[in-house]
Amino acid sequence: MPRIISILFEDKIEESYIAIELDGIEPEVLFMKGPAFVKQMGPFPVPYAEATFKKWNYCMVENPPEVDIKKVQSIADAMTHIVKKSDTTARYCSE
Repeated sequence: MPRIISILFEDKIEESYIAIELDGIEPEVLFMKGPAFVKQMGPFPVPYAEATFKKWNYCMVENPPEVDIKKVQSIADAMTHIVKKSDTTARYCSE
């Protein structure tokens, strides 16, 4: 199942940029921006996504939550439970 693996925090969490690792033979990463997630880029190969993470200072999510990319509410709910730990890491807190 797809997982939110990285996030670029904005002032309002629901307006943040996220990177979702997609299922497949070769993993790919889809970039999306909240809150409606109509702005999408990709999917891109993992090496391209990793370069983007570094360039734009995305935080890697230590325990990536699974999401249904066809359901906006699934993505939005998961995003609201991601908290920043440091400049480079974030953590999903289910409660």
